[in-house]
Amino acid sequence: MTHTGEIKAGQQEMLAVRYRRRYRLCQVLTILGVIFLFALGSFSLVDGAEVLGTILIVNALVGLLNIYLLKRTGNVERAASILSGILFFLSMSLIITGGKNNTGMLWVYPIVAINLFINRFWPAVFWFVIFSVASILLLFTPASILLMTNYSFVEAIRFILTMLALNAICLAALRSEELAYKTIMQLHDDDIRKMAYYDTLTGLPNRWSFKTNLERLLSRAEKDKQRVGLLYIDLDNFKQVNDQYGHEAGDRLLLEFSERLWEEIRPTDQLLKPQTESLARLAGDEFVVLLRNIKAPLDASVVATRILNIFDGGFKVDDVTHMIYASIGIAVYPDDATDPSTLLHHADAAMYDAKHNGRNCFKFFTQEIADTLRQRQRIEKGLRQALNEAHFSLVYMPIFDCNDNTIVAVEVLLRCQSPELEGVGPDHFIPVAETTGLIKEIDLWVIDNAFQALATLQKEHLFKGQICINISGVELHNDAFPAQVKNLLERYNIAPESVELEVTETAFVADDVSALNTLKALDELGVSLALDDFGTGYTAFSQLIHYPADCLKIDRSFVNDLFSEREARNKMVMIIQNLAKLYDLRVIAEGVETEAQMTYLRENGCDWAQGYYLSRPLPWDNLLKLLSA
Repeated sequence: MTHTGEIKAGQQEMLAVRYRRRYRLCQVLTILGVIFLFALGSFSLVDGAEVLGTILIVNALVGLLNIYLLKRTGNVERAASILSGILFFLSMSLIITGGKNNTGMLWVYPIVAINLFINRFWPAVFWFVIFSVASILLLFTPASILLMTNYSFVEAIRFILTMLALNAICLAALRSEELAYKTIMQLHDDDIRKMAYYDTLTGLPNRWSFKTNLERLLSRAEKDKQRVGLLYIDLDNFKQVNDQYGHEAGDRLLLEFSERLWEEIRPTDQLLKPQTESLARLAGDEFVVLLRNIKAPLDASVVATRILNIFDGGFKVDDVTHMIYASIGIAVYPDDATDPSTLLHHADAAMYDAKHNGRNCFKFFTQEIADTLRQRQRIEKGLRQALNEAHFSLVYMPIFDCNDNTIVAVEVLLRCQSPELEGVGPDHFIPVAETTGLIKEIDLWVIDNAFQALATLQKEHLFKGQICINISGVELHNDAFPAQVKNLLERYNIAPESVELEVTETAFVADDVSALNTLKALDELGVSLALDDFGTGYTAFSQLIHYPADCLKIDRSFVNDLFSEREARNKMVMIIQNLAKLYDLRVIAEGVETEAQMTYLRENGCDWAQGYYLSRPLPWDNLLKLLSA
């Protein structure tokens, strides 16, 4: 919904509230009036006051008709007009007849007040004028011959002055109410506009506002032949702040950063002249900076360097220093793009390049990044096509016991036959799947099909080993993932201990509470957990005791370096094996390609092994032949 739509919706809601209030007021007053008029009219007729009684009964009948029409049509304005007419004629009748014992004038005051309050200001003014003129004509002109009672001049003057004062008070109250409604509506509109255009946390322009500003700025830059720099900023390790200190701490950090960011792009030795719309928060921990009329792309790097300097020594908030940094992508108009959407897209791509090249740095958009971006778009398209048209398949890598060379497990490996992904392997399409969010669908597809294959192996081929499934590190922050695994285990009636889920060690971050909770939930299901590519990440050995892991998979690069001249590399396998014994973990060696490697692993206590020396990944039929051999 656009901000205009939200404003209209808000106005309609407030008008609806006001409508319901007037509807209920008209309904209740009319019902009370009808009851009162019937009772008083009947009493007057019995008491011999036929004219007054008839007038009251007729007004009561009109009131009944008004209630019916209001209920049937919901037309409050018409109901208010009819009720005003009833009250007007009732007031005139009381003045003319004097009421019982000449007390009619006393009843006129509340009736006139009610008549004004059931109307809006200007209709109330109309009825005020009509009643005032009619009263003056009846009391001070020859029209007084219509009066059925006598009023002294003093009584008439007192009545008119009192009525004018009462009406003035009522109209003033109505006018104040009208102004209050207008003020509330204006404040509401202002709030909606602010919500539509600005980020509620930082007060910076939001994504919608930024896109509008960018279009306007580029249009002006095109006319003036100017360059515009766009810096796309993403905070590194920000999620850890939310996980460790809570979202309130994360919000305070974002607010503090937005203020520091504004200070950095308007230094005293101004390189640029920023305006409010020069900054925006797009979402989460993503910010953008617009640099107007830069002379050369190098000017943008000066500002980017200033921004990176904010994080020197960490970022301190509330006496806590958070080790967060920034990855910044830079795109320049018209050098890198000439339309707003492409410029933003290119700056975003450059930011991801900075993130993938060490973080805490900035990168300009380049042709190489453009090529990578096109490749990434092609891969994403291929993945979506593969999911929609069932282009995925599995192959099976046997895992062998090092002692007797029997097959003890099978690792499932994903393959894709999408025409768009021809020549693109999992090493390339899995990272794209993770960044686009498609990996969750792919993981579930792999697990579903792997469980289906395992169920067949167990029932038809009496397979006693495990099925090993690689899952993305993204799943460690997916609260629904353990429940999804549990549902699939139950669907295929598979014992959890016959399943091993493998997560690469590089997916772990120290003290990541969310990931640890997911691992514990999976462990409670009874499935085995393996740390894949162990030794390539940053897991401190002391942290292993906190991970509910059952297995360490030695990365193939260490197996390949078993007989390397680099002592630090050729001893890694032995170090990992000793570490696994210390924590009572099973060890699997990946990438075994020679007999010498296999002999070494067997002699040094490795439990399981896999690799081309033992078997290549096999299609389903070939796997069955191998298992039956």
